Amino acid sequence: MDETTHPFSKKVLDRANTIEFNEINLLNLPLALTEKIEPICITNEMLQSKYIHLIDLLNIDDVSAKNYELLVIELSEKLVSINTQLEKIHAQVGYRVRDEICFYMAYNDEFQILSKNEAFDFCIMQKILPRISGSGDRIENVLKALYQQFTNKVYVRETEVQDTAPYRLSAKKTAEMLRRLEQDGFTSFWIS
Repeated sequence: MDETTHPFSKKVLDRANTIEFNEINLLNLPLALTEKIEPICITNEMLQSKYIHLIDLLNIDDVSAKNYELLVIELSEKLVSINTQLEKIHAQVGYRVRDEICFYMAYNDEFQILSKNEAFDFCIMQKILPRISGSGDRIENVLKALYQQFTNKVYVRETEVQDTAPYRLSAKKTAEMLRRLEQDGFTSFWIS
């Protein structure tokens, strides 16, 4: 998204994962490659979704499959906590987003791609923060409360987000949104 596009509706955001490509490093040159990187072969089975509904995740027939019930409960509790803040600005997530986050986290667990916190951090960035935009004290208070949830620290202007923050990317983006709100009186996930 840029200044030439209209904002996405919540309906679209519920059905899509938002990925930012804002960081540009012109010194990231392929000149220093010393070893050849072989392509990874991906089959259709790797791309096919195992889960369509949350019940699919909870009723896995495979005896060796992990029990995801605790994961779903843990994620639902985290989302309820986030929704408590988002409700104040009528931006809370619903069942579809909860289910997609649960699927994302289950796949992450199955393939051991990222730590749990790193994966949930990406979920927040892709499914939750894009819903937030506006001006005024309500937006500021919600962003500050979310920042505290993401870092376990109170937001202090001009403080860098520490690498030890549980959800570092989300905290960094939230701080950026707060700075934009302070400077311009309006903020959005899309304004950088």
